[in-house]
Amino acid sequence: MRYIFITPWKIPKNSLLYDFIQEFFSRISKHTPVQHIFPSSQLNPNEVLAFYTKEIKKFSVENPLCIALDENGENLSSSGLAKNLEQYEVKGEKIVLFCLGGAYGLPEELKSIVKIDLISLSRMTFPHEMALAVLVEQVYRARCILSNHPYHHGDKSPLALSLQKYKKK
Repeated sequence: MRYIFITPWKIPKNSLLYDFIQEFFSRISKHTPVQHIFPSSQLNPNEVLAFYTKEIKKFSVENPLCIALDENGENLSSSGLAKNLEQYEVKGEKIVLFCLGGAYGLPEELKSIVKIDLISLSRMTFPHEMALAVLVEQVYRARCILSNHPYHHGDKSPLALSLQKYKKK
């Protein structure tokens, strides 16, 4: 399975998150092929749909799945994301597109050109570069969970487990 991250903006090399994002793209590439697609110049809101349409159509033969970030999407744990990625692989998905919007989110018309699963990183809003940084780290973490790599240490901390027991009493 291939992972393709599509953003309607380019990460400036002087961004505080540039090296972090590149590091996690590199780490993901040790598990599965990964690619980041972005425009060569800044897009205005009216150009975003055309950009996504053009880029997604390049993969139309493979009928890819698009995981789109949206504040109203499903909140997943790291293990939940890993489970979803594993299920996509079992179902035979060859390409998973990760679509991140810019300041105005993702165009509604996206749903008419690709299969979409909506996920949310949080109910909070993040700067788009930070959202990409969190997403690439979580995708790497998911790959580590699936390969039993020690990067991920589990879902519930001892504190969370003890508080859970306390609440049940």
